Amino acid sequence: MNRRILWLIYTFSFLTHIALGQGIRITRGDGDLKRSKWRFQSGHNPHWADSAYDDGRWKVIKDVDATKLDEDLGPGNNAWFRQVITASPKAVNRRFQVVVQQFGASELYLDGRLLAVLKPPLFDSSGSQRLIQFIPLQLHDTKPHVLAIHYQIRRDPVIQSSTSVDPIHVDIYNTDEAGNTVVGEAHWTSVLDGCFMGVFAILALLHFLFYRANRSQPINRTLAWTMLFFAMIFVMAELDNYIGTLTYISITDLVSNLSLHAGFILLLTAVYQYMHLPRTWIYYSILTAVILVQVYHLFIGSVQEASAGIPFVLVIIDYIRVSWKGRKSKDIDARLPWNSLKAALLCYFLVIIFSISAGILDTVVHFGMEYVLALDIALSALGLFSIPVGLSLSLVRDYTRTYKALGDNLREVEQLSARTLAQEQEKQQILARQNELLEEQVQKRTAELHQSLDELKTTQDQLVQREKLASLGELTAGIAHEIQNPLNFVNNFAEVSVELVEELNEERQKPADQRDEALETDLLHDLSQNVQKINDHGKRAASIVRGMLQHSRASSGQKQPTDINNLVDEYLRLAYHGIRAKEKSFNAQLLTDFAPNLPTVHLVPEDIGRVLVNLFNNAFYAVQEKSALLSGFSPTVSVKTSQEAGQILIRIRDNGTGVPDSVRHKIFQPFFTTKPTGHGTGLGLSLSYDIISKGHGGTLHIETEPGEFTEFTIALPA
Repeated sequence: MNRRILWLIYTFSFLTHIALGQGIRITRGDGDLKRSKWRFQSGHNPHWADSAYDDGRWKVIKDVDATKLDEDLGPGNNAWFRQVITASPKAVNRRFQVVVQQFGASELYLDGRLLAVLKPPLFDSSGSQRLIQFIPLQLHDTKPHVLAIHYQIRRDPVIQSSTSVDPIHVDIYNTDEAGNTVVGEAHWTSVLDGCFMGVFAILALLHFLFYRANRSQPINRTLAWTMLFFAMIFVMAELDNYIGTLTYISITDLVSNLSLHAGFILLLTAVYQYMHLPRTWIYYSILTAVILVQVYHLFIGSVQEASAGIPFVLVIIDYIRVSWKGRKSKDIDARLPWNSLKAALLCYFLVIIFSISAGILDTVVHFGMEYVLALDIALSALGLFSIPVGLSLSLVRDYTRTYKALGDNLREVEQLSARTLAQEQEKQQILARQNELLEEQVQKRTAELHQSLDELKTTQDQLVQREKLASLGELTAGIAHEIQNPLNFVNNFAEVSVELVEELNEERQKPADQRDEALETDLLHDLSQNVQKINDHGKRAASIVRGMLQHSRASSGQKQPTDINNLVDEYLRLAYHGIRAKEKSFNAQLLTDFAPNLPTVHLVPEDIGRVLVNLFNNAFYAVQEKSALLSGFSPTVSVKTSQEAGQILIRIRDNGTGVPDSVRHKIFQPFFTTKPTGHGTGLGLSLSYDIISKGHGGTLHIETEPGEFTEFTIALPA
């Protein structure tokens, strides 16, 4: 077999390695040396190196799988390989190099004579087992010679049961060709791995960017992961050349197998997505088969060669089936998978034709095989890339059409914009003329509005003042009624004190022997008590007058510590007496529930007093209205104070008419009132809301049920 055909086998074996996860095994020879097939026997016997030993019963092998080799090895993981080498007449006394590329340790014998011991330096300390060695060889006759190899491998722990490795690879080259040939092979392998890795990585990046730009097309995400997994296959293949232990190789094999299976499934998924076809039982059956093969590789071992490719054959068959559906469709884009498949088959067909033709020519005349090899590699790569790249190019073409359509739309928009701009300029000219007229009208109406606004502000100020005066009038009436009690006490005790003074004077005018000193003492004591009571009630009247003055004058705006319970109780009584001063027949039950030990609150007493008066007046008005409608109704106004969640709460509740739901959201608006004309200004609750929320940072909330009750809750920061 000539050298060109060997390169062809190498190329297709490399592609088979990518597809099925198998490696190239033993061996290749030189044209001037005739080499028999290898014979294999497990175990270790030093006599097996002797050329006189009969190995007729040994196993004849072509390829050696590491897992199978491990199953056949004897104690110590030993095995022997034997091969017969015969030199042609022109190869006698020529210097050759035996190139051994191995994973493990070995001893080479020629006709029982030890040629070399090949053992990595760290073989016995769990280090690298990979080794490449050049061994000189020279045959001095044309007789058959036996090349025997004693091979040993160190079984490191593995993660994947199907981990495989080329145990040993033996080549014989002319001395002047050996180094360049080995370097050239490694160079080509690295170049191919790097090219495939780079192309797939670039495609993965492009599809990830496409998906990020347009997430409505999940096929871009699928193809991105597909290309990434394919790139990982070649990354792991390149790493295998530098890893020297079975443990690390098992990791790369695991990643490579997972990437291979995932890449094929995702490629099939991308075709389904591209064709907009639902995934049927066929798809999921293939997916199950691929998963089972991967699980078998991981936990059991290598699948038989005839069975290992079945899932991938099924993927290809289903790809052909789906592509055929696209070929029959009327959509031109749907035919692309089929065209990509045809392109791949054509590339491989051309590889076969060129390789066979070059082999025939090389047999007849000397032919430049390197150029054909480069052409075959390019065609093989093109065939490998045609299917995934075809899908990528179709998506790029979709983006191109979309971009072209957007460009056409943009030009149409620009034309429409130009026409719109011309129309807009014409409109602007018309609007400019109209604006001049409107500006004159606006100036005239603005002056009228300013005048109306001034009048409205004046009216508003008057209404606010009226509200304050009304509140003050009601308070004044209540205060007048309230102050009457201490004044009556002052008058009564003053009259009694005058009578006591008269009795005391009468007693003092009697002769000394007729005076009653005990009576004088009692009169003085009663007189002292009366003066004290007159003083107390006078102070009470003064405090009422002072409170009236404080309420009537403008608020100082200065916050001061205030006892809430006393403030609420005082304004409750003042408001109640105020309404009774206007309506003598009005009576209501007042209920108070003041929480003890409430902390003092920093507030403006005059402002909070106005709020309380407004709320109490509204409550009395509500129960008064309801008592006029219902006989036997008992008007009740209750007030409760409490401290909750860092706030002081004041709840004022009445059992009056309530507030209708239709106007409930309006009650805090200025000038809104539910009272008849002349009975309210609509500013009481509005002012109260502003005082609580804006002046004191609290809240004013209402809960009501028409015809049942109304409850206002004041919440002030503690």
